[in-house]
Amino acid sequence: MTKGIEQKENILDAAFVVFGANGYHDAKMIDIAKKAGVSKGTLYLYFPSKESLYIAVNDRSFLYFIANAKRETNRCETFRQKLYSIARHHLYFFYNTRKYPDSFWQAPHQMPGMMERLHRFFDDYHSLVSDLMKEEGLEDTALHSKAFCSMLNGYRMDIVSNKNVSEKEIERYATFTVDLFLEGCY
Repeated sequence: MTKGIEQKENILDAAFVVFGANGYHDAKMIDIAKKAGVSKGTLYLYFPSKESLYIAVNDRSFLYFIANAKRETNRCETFRQKLYSIARHHLYFFYNTRKYPDSFWQAPHQMPGMMERLHRFFDDYHSLVSDLMKEEGLEDTALHSKAFCSMLNGYRMDIVSNKNVSEKEIERYATFTVDLFLEGCY
């Protein structure tokens, strides 16, 4: 990795922490620069504005989220295992980032570029889940995908707002969601 790429990654890592902990509006570029171990001028060489940095942090997170979800599902053999993998990945993302109360899923609406990327991420995520469902021969996979992801999102507030949620409960949520999706309430 070249020094420039390493420096940019360090800035993105620092920005993830600062934006996550403080929210977009209260995050300061100088704090991000300090955390990354660079000068404020160096930070601005890579990212000309706080908005561009915020978008870059989210773009990277979105790409990692999708790539990791694909990698996990590729390790699975059955449809149930693939759905369980998606469920665990989704729920553990929020579990592992719950110390950041202003998560990146709450994009400022005054940023059209960020909103466009957020919509693209959700489209990519739903397409990933929908493609798994198509492989299984389901119909109306776009609707099924959104329903499945919405069930998972229902647990998000539990995870981020309840410090007592454990990994055992994350596993239970994932199993319950997959079972409910595949078998219904009976």
